[in-house]
This record gives sequence, structure tokens and C-alpha cells, in this order.
Amino acid sequence: MTQPTLKQLSALIAIAETGLFRTAAEKLHVSQPALSEQISQLEYRLGARLLDRDRRGARLTPVGEAIAVRARRILADVSELDSLVRSSAENLGGLIRMGALPTLGPYLMPYVVPVLHARYPGLRLYVRETTGQALEDGLQAGQYDVALTVGVTPGSKLCVLPLFEEPLKLGIAHDDPLAGRSHITPQALAGRDVLTLEDGHRLTEQVKAIARKSGATILDDYQGTSLDGLRQMVGMGMGVSIFPQLYERSEIRNDRTVVARPFNSADAIRKVSLIWRENNPREKDFETLGGIIAARAAELLAEG
Repeated sequence: MTQPTLKQLSALIAIAETGLFRTAAEKLHVSQPALSEQISQLEYRLGARLLDRDRRGARLTPVGEAIAVRARRILADVSELDSLVRSSAENLGGLIRMGALPTLGPYLMPYVVPVLHARYPGLRLYVRETTGQALEDGLQAGQYDVALTVGVTPGSKLCVLPLFEEPLKLGIAHDDPLAGRSHITPQALAGRDVLTLEDGHRLTEQVKAIARKSGATILDDYQGTSLDGLRQMVGMGMGVSIFPQLYERSEIRNDRTVVARPFNSADAIRKVSLIWRENNPREKDFETLGGIIAARAAELLAEG
């Protein structure tokens, strides 16, 4: 059997991600007929139908889903080879695709990117935000090279580089009686309503655990879709919540409706790590990247 080409695998992934031939063709900078031909050739070479087509677009068949997972890994390995050569010549060069938690990346990476660009002008860093389990799945599937996350699923076979510990703070409406305290104890949350992000966020799991231990009530019916949305609900007096210090530094300090106070609990801290697939040839690059992120985070947290 003739082996599939990288162009054919890229065509399949583009359609899997967009669901539309037209959008996938634009993404790959080819015509729709050319894209259709790549898919037809791939199906012929593999001897299986990979897509179901209808008026709404295209969906992967079960076989197509399995092939897409392998295709992402193959393309990721090829990309790693190219980046490895660039890295050897330029020291942390080429493309690095990073996944990051939405509760962390936007409040840290804007301060890291200028440092990276100044030191390594040949580096291209692509950052995409998603939840913790999706980051791990994306690494295994080849969507990301590294991920900035909190906690790793046991047995995931991922390399873990601890970077720093980030304190969590209690967010309170400015007119809440607790706002007058310099520090908040877990006992002060007993009987209080606690707001969280939607399920699926690792921060949500941690906040719920803290709330239960403190005897607070978790308001599952009013979950926030983002930290900003959560902050707005806290500012309206709907309840209190717990926010990472980097978010507090970036957003809460300039908000007149919400204040953040240190929370005196050993659980009110999260451990941030950089993770990547085992046996990745760019491991040294990722360690260098992690060192820069950790150093910049330490500077920002020290300001608090």
C-alpha cells in the first residue's frame, strides 16, 4: 500500500478542526477541489471512508477519528524535527506550540513573551488556552508541544517540570464585612456562599474542596464562565470566591467593587508546572522555557 503523504494528513486534520471543506481549504491556502482530492487519495490509500459529508459540513467517521489522532502525532513529530534543527542552531528557536490554563496563561504569559522575544528572536511561540484535561489530551494527540498547567493526571506518562507555587486569595465585595480584615481564616467562610467557575476547570475542583472543608455552601447554579464573570458576580454580592494571585494582581487591584484578601489555609495555593510528552527531543528547550517562566512569575508574585 502506498503510504499517505503529510499533505493528506494535514488535510484531514484541517477538516477535523473546522468541519467545513471551505474553511479547511482557506486554512491550508489551497482550493477546495485540491483539498477534496487530497482526502480522496487518503481514503483510497487507506482503504476506508474517513469522512461523512452532508449539507452542514463534514464529520469524521470512527475510523477517521482514529486516523486523525495518529495523524496529529505524526505531524507533531515532523514539526519537532524541524524545530530541533532550528533550536540546535539558534538556541530556543523555531516554533513551540504551548497550551495554557485560561485561569493562568492570560495573566502570566504577556509578561513572559517580551523576555522570550528579546533573548530568542528566532523563537515563535503559539499559545492556546483550554482546561487541564484538554491540555493533557492535546499533548498526547500532538496538538501542543508543552502545556502550562496545574496538577497532572496520575499515569499520564508526561514529563513534569515544577515551576512555582501561586497563592490563592479570597475575593469579596467591597462592602462585605470580611473586606475589613487583613487575612481571612477558613472558619470565616462557614455558612457563606462560594461561587466557582464551571466544572472542568482545575481551579474549580480546588475551590470546591476548600469550600467544603470550610463549611461553606457551593453555589453550583451560578457558575462563572470566566474569572472576569466570576469577579463581577462577587462584586454584585452574590457570594465570595477564590482567585489566583496573578489574576488578582492583573484585574482585581483596579476593581472598586471587589477586594482580595490572603486566605489562611494550606490548601490556598496551586502548584504550576510545565508538561510535555515523554521522549520529546526538545526537552532541554522546554526546561529553558520553564526556567524563564518561573523567574518571571517569581518577580510578579513578589510584587504582591
